[in-house]
Amino acid sequence: MLQIFLKVLLIMAVLFAFAIPGFALKKLKMLGEGSLLALSNILLYVCQPALVIKAFCVFTKEQEEAVYSLGMLNLLADFGVTAAISLIAVLLVFGIAKLVFIKNGDKKAADVYTYAAIFSNNGFLGVPFIEMFTDGNPLAVMYIMVFNIVFNFLSWTLGVVLITGNVKDISVKKLLLNPTIIACFVGLLLFFVPQINIFAVDGLEVLSMFPQYIAYMTAPLSMIIVGIRIAESSPKSLFCKKGVYVSGGLRLIVSPFLTLAVSVLFCLMVGGAAGGLTGARQYVFLAPVIAMSMSPAASVVAMAERFNGDKEAATSVFVTNTLISVIVIPFVMMAVMASWGAFVG
Repeated sequence: MLQIFLKVLLIMAVLFAFAIPGFALKKLKMLGEGSLLALSNILLYVCQPALVIKAFCVFTKEQEEAVYSLGMLNLLADFGVTAAISLIAVLLVFGIAKLVFIKNGDKKAADVYTYAAIFSNNGFLGVPFIEMFTDGNPLAVMYIMVFNIVFNFLSWTLGVVLITGNVKDISVKKLLLNPTIIACFVGLLLFFVPQINIFAVDGLEVLSMFPQYIAYMTAPLSMIIVGIRIAESSPKSLFCKKGVYVSGGLRLIVSPFLTLAVSVLFCLMVGGAAGGLTGARQYVFLAPVIAMSMSPAASVVAMAERFNGDKEAATSVFVTNTLISVIVIPFVMMAVMASWGAFVG
């Protein structure tokens, strides 16, 4: 329990430290009009695609051997199960959130709260937790990155519709030309056909610096954007909205246990086909649960900025529930892992 709590505390401390430059620059009036939109575009259209490419195409030799030793067919089956659990869990939480906020008088704020309830900060928080529970097993990390692919597809479809309130903002053409979606296809192609993965060719490893360094910008840049928005907000606007706490309850408590139920159901149905429940393979089922246990995605702020959503509600729901998550996540993770242990043991 203490280890999990300290891990959450340290991660959150680093996360909010990234927000300090944005907060300070805004308070010092060193950022002009349009700065937030420019930073949001870089985050959404440059850093997020690089994060996907890095996850599926850049490995050390040891990581590569550990991942591919499982066999392509087994990996494909595992990825399919993890993706299915992730998709169903997110859509179930979406349905519940829509029902909860259906009577909210401010539709734009309600849709932002719904976005925060269904999309978690998986990339910055979920991956460290998987690494902690598995001693950095690369296979377990791959399963949580499969969740991230589902996250990207849904955030650029369902998420955009929530923020804009208009289904016309989504089309097949826009989706296929979106850099993050293109990166998902490219990343999976290079992963399953490693012979064409230029980042793994002997002598060309230096090329991997390109997606790696840009991917490393994702968390700092997202929090710089949050820091700027905090500087523009009052304590009342950040912490005194009922919908923020309802959204947080859905995100931090309802989401993980609902996802756990979906994972247990899938495990009962396809556990044998997925290769059993020992070692890293159990994270075929556990990775979505851990991902859905995390605090709201920082992208809620960038999305609200990019698509002219309720920026104040986005900042409030992210900041407030990220702070609350420092206390909630350790207890939820303990309960989730104990429940899973009882199920498999």
